Amino acid sequence: MTERKKRILKAIVNEYVMTAEPVGSRTLARRYDFGVSPATIRNDMADLEEESYLEQPHRSAGRVPTDKGYRFYVDALMELKKLSRQKSEFIKKGKSLYKENGIQEFVQQTSQMLSDLTNYTSVVSSPQIEESVFQHLQLVPMSSKRVLLVLITDTGLVKNKIIDLPERISHQELDQLSRFLNERLVGLSLNQISKEVLLELSTELINRISVTLRNLDFINKEINKNNLPKYGKIYLGGTAHILDQPEFNDISKIKTVLRLLEQDKLLYGIMDNIGDKEGVEIIIGSENTFDEIKECSFVAATYHLNGRPIGKIGVIGPTRMEYANVVGSVKFMADLLSELLTNK
Repeated sequence: MTERKKRILKAIVNEYVMTAEPVGSRTLARRYDFGVSPATIRNDMADLEEESYLEQPHRSAGRVPTDKGYRFYVDALMELKKLSRQKSEFIKKGKSLYKENGIQEFVQQTSQMLSDLTNYTSVVSSPQIEESVFQHLQLVPMSSKRVLLVLITDTGLVKNKIIDLPERISHQELDQLSRFLNERLVGLSLNQISKEVLLELSTELINRISVTLRNLDFINKEINKNNLPKYGKIYLGGTAHILDQPEFNDISKIKTVLRLLEQDKLLYGIMDNIGDKEGVEIIIGSENTFDEIKECSFVAATYHLNGRPIGKIGVIGPTRMEYANVVGSVKFMADLLSELLTNK
């Protein structure tokens, strides 16, 4: 592709994102200094259409970018926008929100913050439960055979559940058992705490401390990886922004997208298409695996705890998306989440 064609394609993407109207050669000649006539620009646009970077919705209309055109734009032409100082300060307020409310509520607030920054619908998954690392477990007596199990992980996730013990155990023995489990399980991810591991601990328990209880299978039932979803809860922010996009003025299209946003299972699947590598991934239109999102783009990133991937954050919008702003905003929020979790 010649340099002039690259400039023309970039200008068409920028114009179409702003106006949602097909872009003609006269508009480009008037607003951009290409140094050539509208006829020459029109010829270059025809070449770009023949090469599938542009398409013409109607014979008398100008051109609009195709998915291939957007892909070339984000890979080779896009100039990332730095967040304004005002936006940066707005996001940094998240640090105080995090300290006040903890990780779960902060992740939920993050989804709205990202939507406010981009004016698109945001999708954020809370930390992956199975990848969380065991930090502390407390067994609080409720009766002689019933206890409150409190599990805390390194991501700040807390699981509380009242469970029935297989046999009676005294308060003193319960304290001994809690200390023993904390000593032996600390540092393991929840998906490493398998039935086999707990069976080994049951054997060790017999030789180490005088606790009546010998069967730790009740622990396995609560934190076995087979009982844990891959992701925590999915939070959406700014769902109504979908309705602001002219691409979705068609009722059938609106219904399709809204159905997508109502299905956690489908959103988990979309999240799975995003790798755990550093940086931002952009999936455009027809590149999406799921039919329900083939008229949308998904820009997402992974946030980390001490370098370990634990959750995803992203934006769903039309393929006519302001990619430069969205990519910068998603990256900023992912980095902020990673920083807060690591330095909490």
